[in-house]
Amino acid sequence: MSILDRMAGIASAIPAMRANHEAKEHQRVEQQGLGRPIIAARMGNGYQFVAVNNRLHYSKNWKTFHDFLIYYLKNVTGADWGNAELKKPLDQRHPILQWYQKLCEQQRVFIHEPGKVSTGRMTGAVAAYMHLAYDLYALDHNADLQAKLLNRLRNQDLFAGARYEVHVAAILTRAGFSLSFENEDDRSSSHCEFVATSSTGKQFSVEAKRAESGRVQRQLVRALNKTAGHQRIVFIDLNNPDPSIGDAVPAYLQRAFDLLRRFETLDPQAKRLPTAYVFMTNTPWEHQLDSTEWRLLAIADGFHINDFKMDQVYPSIRAAVDARQPHLEMHALLESMRTHSGIPSTFDGESPELAFPDGGQQPRLTIGKRLRVPDGKGNEVEGVLASAVVVEAEKVAACAVNTDDGSGLIIKAALSDEELAAWKRHPTTFFGEVSRERKCETALDLYDFFMETYSKSSKEQLLKLLKGAEDFDTLAGLDQSELARVVCERYATSLFANVGPPPKPPLNTKWRSASPIRSKPSADE
Repeated sequence: MSILDRMAGIASAIPAMRANHEAKEHQRVEQQGLGRPIIAARMGNGYQFVAVNNRLHYSKNWKTFHDFLIYYLKNVTGADWGNAELKKPLDQRHPILQWYQKLCEQQRVFIHEPGKVSTGRMTGAVAAYMHLAYDLYALDHNADLQAKLLNRLRNQDLFAGARYEVHVAAILTRAGFSLSFENEDDRSSSHCEFVATSSTGKQFSVEAKRAESGRVQRQLVRALNKTAGHQRIVFIDLNNPDPSIGDAVPAYLQRAFDLLRRFETLDPQAKRLPTAYVFMTNTPWEHQLDSTEWRLLAIADGFHINDFKMDQVYPSIRAAVDARQPHLEMHALLESMRTHSGIPSTFDGESPELAFPDGGQQPRLTIGKRLRVPDGKGNEVEGVLASAVVVEAEKVAACAVNTDDGSGLIIKAALSDEELAAWKRHPTTFFGEVSRERKCETALDLYDFFMETYSKSSKEQLLKLLKGAEDFDTLAGLDQSELARVVCERYATSLFANVGPPPKPPLNTKWRSASPIRSKPSADE
């Protein structure tokens, strides 16, 4: 093969390489969020290195990111403090050490072969420990893990409030906000916990409260009476057991929402309070330490913000889009809470099923990869995988292969249980490029899907799509951005014309729950 042929081959492979890189980054962000990525490397000597802020941690015992987090929480809270707690009777230990005890018990159940990655469902205690570790890591890696905050976490009397503050801060960092903490030594006035700055540059004053005994209204009033320099975001945790895993909003959450809505509309005190975005969450772990049936929930509503209401209904897609526009940062925050609430199992964003397969590593089906495939005539030919789709019922991938002789073949490739699980976890990136397929549940979802394409189309291209419209002459006078909106509105409205109620902004979110813990602590951990 000549040098020119080699160069031509390399050049032809570049688009697939670029698509594969984009897919890996897309999948990493799905797992890790919009903050700083996990910075890690495995060396040839067997050591796994992880950088957190400006510190480097390493061990030969970490195969999963969960392994690192178990070590990290011990390290950041301090070995001396942890050992002192372990000397106490179990029921007198700090909650962190009680959770750790149950974590160790679960490891003994699920880990049958030291050194091999094992899988088990998270109990409430394991989830409480691992999510605290992950939240502290996120805060340490993206912002500033203050010594005073750690001291509050170690203090049993202050632990619950400090833990929720860490949780809220981590949620915001994973949503791409940067944080700056208020001066806790300044006693001249009350102030919110921290200021969060979005990627758009807009700043928010953030307060985090736990509603003990269901006192949601009281916690909101306390939060809104604090001094704030920016638009407020108030997070309130309901601290309620919730064993269900369905999609229905539970009674305790609906009751809290109704109480706040009545307070806002009927109580004279409420009229004197400033506006705020209110996020009500529920983290039920401490009530369900031994159960694997739990869920994390959140709903959002605008306090004195009329176009950010959970139950608001709009007469058209245009009205819904216009109402969403002033609150894009909050809608993006809700989407991040939906997407980035799980704990990554791997350091690099790979699906755990493919990173730790039970049957050993298998060749991956990726777009652009060269394959030898049967030609239907008893022979094998070489070609490049051009596209593929999973047929779940048959446990196969239907693959379109461009063969070297210029023809094309459709073949079916069997998928292992691990591959099928990896596809379910990340369906849009499974074949090594970002697929445009998306589940659209509302007309607004479909509008956003169309906007990804038509926002980049030229005015001439958009007018071709609108040719034949009764108001074409009027449309021809619009600029490109407004034409793109019209195209997307009409396409979405047409497809959803006979489906459901008018569109509304998606303000509800149910976080991922009962995540599998893929962790292999060695025998001495």
